[in-house]
Amino acid sequence: MTSAFSETFSTLNGTFAKMIDRNRSLAEKTLRTTQEESLRFINRRLERNAKTLESLRDSQGLSGLIAAEQDWLVCAARDYVEGTEKFGEILLDLAANGAREVAAEGRSTAESLRTVGHDSVSRTRRAAESSERHAAE
Repeated sequence: MTSAFSETFSTLNGTFAKMIDRNRSLAEKTLRTTQEESLRFINRRLERNAKTLESLRDSQGLSGLIAAEQDWLVCAARDYVEGTEKFGEILLDLAANGAREVAAEGRSTAESLRTVGHDSVSRTRRAAESSERHAAE
């Protein structure tokens, strides 16, 4: 009986350790991916801001300044919308992959617990049968 308990505990303990490791891995992947995308977005904005500064420097008159400013606003709005969409896609993909991994791990854990349970029941039956035989003798 103690052996069955320790096997069940060991299975659960291993499952929790795997879950913690998987969560750590998912958090690392999420942080790395969002950091990379943030850097791409910042670089894109810096390049476009530099182009806007060049066009402001080269502009002549008030209408040139207003046109450069409007171009900058449109470009910034487009970049922020695209960046938000990209972040949404990235996070959705990461969540979907994480959910698939968790579901697979859940099935694996359920099978492990089922196996441990069946083994425990078999051992308990054999022990009970053995006890009955010894008692009958």
